[in-house]
Amino acid sequence: MKKHYTFSTGETIEADFDDLRRLLAENKGYLENYAEVLGSLEDDDYVARGNGFCDRKYSDDFIEGQIEKYEKRVKEIEGWINSF
Repeated sequence: MKKHYTFSTGETIEADFDDLRRLLAENKGYLENYAEVLGSLEDDDYVARGNGFCDRKYSDDFIEGQIEKYEKRVKEIEGWINSF
């Protein structure tokens, strides 16, 4: 039986136990990917913008924000799973 769940961000989902397990694995994967990207960033990781200027491919702040987001989501999903 599916239930409604609400993340701290306000996003809601309808899921059963198996859906939550899949969602947990997916979010852990995202978390690992962002952590890997953050760990591999070099100061020379720039891309051209096409107007003579260059920007970082990824902002450290953006990646750290994504890591924080997925850490929270993983904890929330784990809590929901543990409540079964």
